[in-house]
Amino acid sequence: MTPDKPDSPIETQTASATPQNRFSLLSHDLRSALADILGGLRLVEADRLDPETKAHFERMNVSSESLARLLDKTLTDEAPDNAGNLTHAVNINLSDFISDIRKRWAGRAKENGIEFAVTLTSSLPAIITLDRVSLDRVLANLLGNAIKFTDAGRVEMLVECRPDKALCFTVRDEGGGFSPEALARLYEYQGRPQDTRKPGTGLGLYIAKELSTVLGASLDISNRAGKGAKALLTIPHDVWFDRRLRRESPPHQPVPDQRVDLSGLRILLAEDNKTNQLVATQMLRSMGAEFAVASDGLEALDLLEKERFDLALLDIEMPRMTGLELIKAVRAKPEPLCDMPLVALTAYVMREHRERIYAAGADGIIAKPVMSIAELGLAILEHLAGSNSRMRGTNPTQTAEPLPEGMLVDQTVFDALLETIGPDSLLELLGKLQADTDAVAEGLGRGRQNLDLAEIRSQTHILVSVAGAIGAKPLQLIAQRLNAAANRQQDDGVDDLCRECLSGLKALQGFITEQQDKAAQPP
Repeated sequence: MTPDKPDSPIETQTASATPQNRFSLLSHDLRSALADILGGLRLVEADRLDPETKAHFERMNVSSESLARLLDKTLTDEAPDNAGNLTHAVNINLSDFISDIRKRWAGRAKENGIEFAVTLTSSLPAIITLDRVSLDRVLANLLGNAIKFTDAGRVEMLVECRPDKALCFTVRDEGGGFSPEALARLYEYQGRPQDTRKPGTGLGLYIAKELSTVLGASLDISNRAGKGAKALLTIPHDVWFDRRLRRESPPHQPVPDQRVDLSGLRILLAEDNKTNQLVATQMLRSMGAEFAVASDGLEALDLLEKERFDLALLDIEMPRMTGLELIKAVRAKPEPLCDMPLVALTAYVMREHRERIYAAGADGIIAKPVMSIAELGLAILEHLAGSNSRMRGTNPTQTAEPLPEGMLVDQTVFDALLETIGPDSLLELLGKLQADTDAVAEGLGRGRQNLDLAEIRSQTHILVSVAGAIGAKPLQLIAQRLNAAANRQQDDGVDDLCRECLSGLKALQGFITEQQDKAAQPP
């Protein structure tokens, strides 16, 4: 009896799959299910609902988006700290963030027969730069506890900015407060189920305290005079204010109401799920793009061969021909089709998945579920610019003058990176750069020896990103030229470019070693 073929086009495990492979499949299914939920919610015309139903709808929508962020962070971030927490600072519109909190928790409080109020001071900043998921989790645990243990009365969240510019979130309730025994063991992780009706015996405060520390904030909890408890989250100014990130919002964190114009672009969407088709095409239509839809890989390939498109969005798991097979087939076609910008729109986003998708020849990946129209539009523009520059062998973000001859790294870019991460993280950064460049050099050498264009394409994609991040512009340009040649299936000149790239990598590793030696010296 022959074993069943794997269900997934990107996984190769059988029934004896490892726990890691099973987790990869689970992560895909979780993302896919959540994409359907968010997609369905986006198709609801909220303005046609009565006020009470609309409030319930908004609560579900906000909670679903919070779940999507948490799931995305849990399944894709791969560098947790010792406590298993993950941080990624982004620009947060504070007004929108607080509005989402109000929508999410007002309904919960009403169900419990109590009032939920949010009080704001007039001195609040418009934008704060923090790990949104961690901040949301802290406040969710504080508010959830307060509402859960208040049988009657009111729960209030006060948001203020103190004279020292510290940002404070204060949650006050009118519940029973904490017993002396509970106050003595706040934040303890018991490791077993507890009586969930007794404040301080569950996981909520433990999680809130851990994540407050990760954020660089402080959390103080006490009983109020008279009745109830108070939780004070204090975030210092130097923690929530990041001058570098505030200058320009990164493309993957668009302002919620930002309008993206895709007029003049013709996009192919290859997606077999009908809900995802409807949601994605409505998003594209709202941004002015023209589009065509294919329900499987073979149909998509036929459309690409017959019609003109500026970019293709491809699901990875499709019938008849998978997304990976489609990407490889397009890259094997003659010009100009082989240069078609191809972006995976997929729930497969763990590291091993990304490596296989890029090795197949994709220009980029957009993770499902897509959180907003602006996020999808900006990602399309970003990947379109990147793929166009790949075909030209140039860097779309490089506007400065080329480096002087013999200079490996733009010191201005490198110094800005060091300022961003801080001196305490310098040695860790350099160690990771050393490990990344070692891995790329090994993979590139292997690809050169075997003339494995997929391997070369995968490794140069990583190198373009690493070199660009630290200001190694000459090496970045060489890697881009080599990546373009590998994407076009061009054997001619690949060996010379590989040799040039490996030589540049060796020089860059020497630079990294010098920086490690400097950082290790006592001040």
